[in-house]
Amino acid sequence: MLKTNINNGTPARTRQRRWISLAATALLWVAVGGTAQAETFYTVPQLLSEHFGTSERVSFVKVELDAGKRARIERRLGRSLAKANYTFYVATSGSTVDGYALFDEERGQHELISFATFFDGRGEITRVEVVAYREPYGDGIRGQRFRKQFVGRRAGSGFAPNKDIDAVSGATISSRSMCAGVKRASVLLEETVLKRKTVVASR
Repeated sequence: MLKTNINNGTPARTRQRRWISLAATALLWVAVGGTAQAETFYTVPQLLSEHFGTSERVSFVKVELDAGKRARIERRLGRSLAKANYTFYVATSGSTVDGYALFDEERGQHELISFATFFDGRGEITRVEVVAYREPYGDGIRGQRFRKQFVGRRAGSGFAPNKDIDAVSGATISSRSMCAGVKRASVLLEETVLKRKTVVASR
């Protein structure tokens, strides 16, 4: 099931209000699973505003996986999903989808890594960012050299660490975690929002 919420308005006059509206939902996500030791590099509204700054509006689509869809996605991933609900942000200008974003978490060696995966309108990855890191070591995955390896990939691409994606020396587990998390984001987008061809339009 897909539930769509749309933030409307003229870009020049409502940009600040639009990002404040997004913050109400996005900041709730940041608080989930957080610890006092987490080093936070972005807030969700900040990163959305930075990446989709030229889009007219940003809305979000809540994806609820039924048993059949969840099982299909888990087969593609080769692992279980920790939850059945995800929220994709959708950036649009007029009737054109500029891109999508999913903020999620994946466990590193001991703690959760919060990260964001951005896509273009066709589902190709355009950017990956570490939003918050909680481990005492292994944060080399924040480096551009590692992150840019995901750009241009999509759900059907390879994400295997040290085969398709070069792991960061000294951050092998974190590298594997990011590979798994970004692959999950790609498959979720393809199997839900893109497969349903959901159109987000202004009212």
